[in-house]
Amino acid sequence: MVGNVPQQHTVIEVAPARIWLHDLREMLAWYEKNLCEPEFLDPRGHRVQATPERFPHCIQLLQKNSTFEVNNPQKHVLAIKEGTASNEDFGGYDTERAQTLGWIPYVIQRPSRILELITQPLIGKKKAGDTLYIKRFCNTKSSPRYKRLVCRRVGSQLLLIITCHPDDHDNYSPKLYRQVYPEPNGKGRSMRPFCPLIIPRGCGESR
Repeated sequence: MVGNVPQQHTVIEVAPARIWLHDLREMLAWYEKNLCEPEFLDPRGHRVQATPERFPHCIQLLQKNSTFEVNNPQKHVLAIKEGTASNEDFGGYDTERAQTLGWIPYVIQRPSRILELITQPLIGKKKAGDTLYIKRFCNTKSSPRYKRLVCRRVGSQLLLIITCHPDDHDNYSPKLYRQVYPEPNGKGRSMRPFCPLIIPRGCGESR
């Protein structure tokens, strides 16, 4: 747990354990249990919520025999959950994204910084995001060292997760984004307690 961390000090942590799950149904169950059910608050006290229909985008689930992401993700989530669709019915997924789903709570609760889009267009292929949570991790064996969480604000203190990407930088144009955390004036603010993950069978310590 990290407490009372001044904003002017970037929070850099050792990369958490990866998730060694391969079956989509098991992976979806983990995602719902560990990311959708808990309540996650960022350092400002804003709630960041994951929803089941964003699962395919968070792992970049592909259409069968295609390099394009699936359409109608809610339909595919239901099929995976009911067992009427399995790994063989899709064109694969991004292994790096899937294995680092467990990093998302760290990105939300102890980000290196939070950026908001100043003007349109919105972020992402579907143009649905307006807020970036960025966290730098150390002790990773290879790039990326950063995790970028794309969210959309739907209330004064509520954001929904759109997708999450690995990244090898945190350079973003100040003409497009404004930094809202840490505050530019460097005022300190206490960090909120970290919510521990429920680690199921199939997860390991390898990075």
